[in-house]
Amino acid sequence: MAAAADPRRAFEAAAGILLDGIDIIALVLDPAGRVVLANRACEDVLGMPADKLLGRTPLELGFGPREACGDEATGDVEVCDTSGRVRLVAWTSRVLFAPDGAVSCVVATGTDVTDARANEQRLRESERRFRELAENVNDLVAELTGDGVFTYVNPRFETVLGFPPEHYLGSSLDRQLHPDDLDDVRRTVAELAEPGVSRQCVMRLARRGGGHCTLESVARAFPARDGTLRLAVIARDLSERTAAEAELRRADRLVTLGTFAAGVAHEINNPVGAILLGSEIALERERETAPQGHAAQALQRIADHARRCGAIVGSMLAFAAQGRSERRRHDVNQLVQRAARLVQGYARERGARLRLACTPELPPIVGNGVEIEQVFVNLLRNAMESGRAPLSIEITTERTPHGVCARVRDDGDGIPEHTRERVFEPFFSTKGGSGGTGLGLAIARRIVADHGGEIRVEDCAAGTCFAVELPCAGRGPG
Repeated sequence: MAAAADPRRAFEAAAGILLDGIDIIALVLDPAGRVVLANRACEDVLGMPADKLLGRTPLELGFGPREACGDEATGDVEVCDTSGRVRLVAWTSRVLFAPDGAVSCVVATGTDVTDARANEQRLRESERRFRELAENVNDLVAELTGDGVFTYVNPRFETVLGFPPEHYLGSSLDRQLHPDDLDDVRRTVAELAEPGVSRQCVMRLARRGGGHCTLESVARAFPARDGTLRLAVIARDLSERTAAEAELRRADRLVTLGTFAAGVAHEINNPVGAILLGSEIALERERETAPQGHAAQALQRIADHARRCGAIVGSMLAFAAQGRSERRRHDVNQLVQRAARLVQGYARERGARLRLACTPELPPIVGNGVEIEQVFVNLLRNAMESGRAPLSIEITTERTPHGVCARVRDDGDGIPEHTRERVFEPFFSTKGGSGGTGLGLAIARRIVADHGGEIRVEDCAAGTCFAVELPCAGRGPG
C-alpha cells in the first residue's frame, strides 16, 4: 500500500504546483459542495489565502449559485473580494462521478473577465453610437472587406442612389462602379493594405433607374474584431456641389461679360472715331476729285477698323454663348505689329513715338488673336496717356523657357508704388477726371489669364513697364 500511495502523493504535489502556476482560477469541491482544493489564482481574485477557502461552499464565499447546476455549467458570475470590489468571473464547472454513480467531486475553473467585459461593453456602446451617427448623417457611410465587398451601408445610400441597403450587402464594389473608374478604385483599394492607411478618390456609383452619381470619398483601413482588415468609407454626393459650381461659373461669366461689355463700349470709341475721320477724308477727297490713291487708303482704313469693331463684338458674343472664344495659332510679333498700326493715329495725336524691337522666329501661341491684340492696344494707349509729350514707347518681344513675353515700356510719369497692386482692379483708374474708365487693364488681365498667361508690372528705372507672358502652342493643332 505504501508503494502505491507514494506515486499518488507525488502526483497530487505536482498537480498542486501546476495549478498554482496558472492564471486560471481552479476549485475542487467535494460531494457536499465544500472547497477541498483552491489554487493561488483564487487568492488574487478573492483577496484571501487559499487555505481560508477550504471547507467553505462557493455560496458562503459570495459567488456560488443558489440553485443546483447541471453536470456541466458555464456562465459569468459576480465575485466580491474581501475589500468589497466586485469582479466578473467566467466560470465553467463539471461534475465527476465515481464508478458506482455517486458524485466524486466538482471541478470548477474561472477566468477574471472584468476588464474584458468592460471593454466589450464600451465597444458595443461605441458601435451603437457609430450606428446612430452613420444612420443620421448626410454622407454615405459604408464598411467593406479588405477586397471591397460591402458589409454595411447606411440609409443615405438609398436616399442618394435609390437602392436599399440589402442591395449592397455581400456585393462587390466593382459591380456598382462606372466602368471607367474600375482601375483607379482598384488601385486605391490595393493601397489600403495596412491598418491606419487612408486614401481619397472620386468615384461614380450606379443609380437606380440608370446613370451614375459622382461621389467624393475617403477610405481608411482598420482591423476588425475578428482580426481581418476592413475598410471604412465616407462619401459625399458631388451633384449638388457640381451644380452650385456650374451656377457660380455662369454667374461669374455674366459678371465678366458685363465688365467685358463695358470695355467693348470703351474700345469701340477708338475705331468708330477712326471710321468717322476716314470717312470725312474719303468724302472730302472725292468731292475735290483728289488722286484715287488717297481715297483708296482712307477707305482701306475704314474697312480695317470696321472689321475690328465686328471682331470685338463677335468675340464678346462668343464669350457670352460659350465662355471661350475661338482659338488658333498666332505669331505674337504680328499681333504686336497690328496693335501698333491701330494706335498710330492716336500716337501722333498724343505726341508719342513708337519703337518695335521684336525677336524674330518666336514660337507660336494658341489663342484668340483679336483678344490678345486688344491687350496690346490697351497697354499702348495707357502708355500714351502716361505723361506729357514727347513720350517714347518701346515694344519688345522675346522667348521665355515656357513661351513668349512681350513688354510695353514708356518713359512717362510711372505708377505710384501704393497703387501698383490695384491697377488691375475693375474701375480703378489713376487718370482721375481725364476720362479713364479703369476697365482696360482689368479686361487685359482677364484675357491673358484666360489664355493661361500672366500680365504684371515690372520694375524699371523710369516710367512703367508691363510684361505679358503667354505659353507657346503645343505640337498638336491649334
